[in-house]
Order: sequence, then structure tokens, then C-alpha cells
Amino acid sequence: MSSGRSSIAASAIFVTLVSLIASAPTHAETAAAQATKAGKPSMIQTSDAAKPASYNANSLHRLDFRVVGKSCAVCLMKIQRQVKILPGAVKVAVMLRKPYGGVVVYDSSKISKDKLMQTILAQDKDVRIEQIVDTSINKVPTVLIPLYGIPKRTTTTAAAEGQ
Repeated sequence: MSSGRSSIAASAIFVTLVSLIASAPTHAETAAAQATKAGKPSMIQTSDAAKPASYNANSLHRLDFRVVGKSCAVCLMKIQRQVKILPGAVKVAVMLRKPYGGVVVYDSSKISKDKLMQTILAQDKDVRIEQIVDTSINKVPTVLIPLYGIPKRTTTTAAAEGQ
């Protein structure tokens, strides 16, 4: 008789656990709820401010540059954050390893190259920008990698890779 009661108790515990798991919020729901709270950063940004800004596809430009004078990730990420909030900046990326570089995809009808450079240089007096390349592009790339963040292949690395 006690085995019957224990199986009923075990079934009740199982049903309770299943109902708790089914009603628990998912990771995405929890992150979205945190994103809506003021002052709570989230890895998943679901607010209207996180959506990409509108841009004129005919005015898209890609600005690649090399960052000299700063090598800490905090300083490079500060540059990325400050440029990203500018109206006209569509997508921004920085390379956190040598050679330090950055890239900005921007709408040239909304912001100028000079304004972008002023914003980058204003972050720290020790920052210098070199090897600036500004090109017109047709669409926003899915993956944005700074031109100066890609290490150059040498003959020794090609030989080591077996090519």
C-alpha cells in the first residue's frame, strides 16, 4: 500500500515540475524584460532604439581606419559606442587586437566623414587615426570586419598552412 502512495506522490511531483518548467520564461523573454527596464543593459536589445537607423542606400559609404595610440579594449569600445550613436552611422566595428582598426558604415547624406573623424579623435588626446580609406558601397555588409584588423598573410604563414 505504501508503494502506491509513493508512486502517486512521485507522479504529483513530476506533474508539478513539468508545469513549473512550462510556465518559466525563456532566456530571450527574460533578457527582453531586462532590456525594457531603465538602466539595465542586455545582450539582446529589443527596444526601438536598438533597431538599425534608416539610411539612403545610394549614399552608403564605408570608412576604414587604423587606430594608433590606444590599445586597451575599453578605449576602443568607447570609440565604437560614441560613433554608433551618431545620426547617420549605420554599423560600426573595431578590432580589439593588433593591428587595431575600425570601420564605420555611414549614410553620407546624414553625416560627413569629417564629423565621424572628429568624434573618433575627441574620445582621447592620445588617439591617432592613420590610413583612412573611404569607399562608396551598395549595401550594408552582414559581417563587418575592419580592413586594418585583418593580419597580413606572409609566405611563412602560407607555408605553415600547407598552401
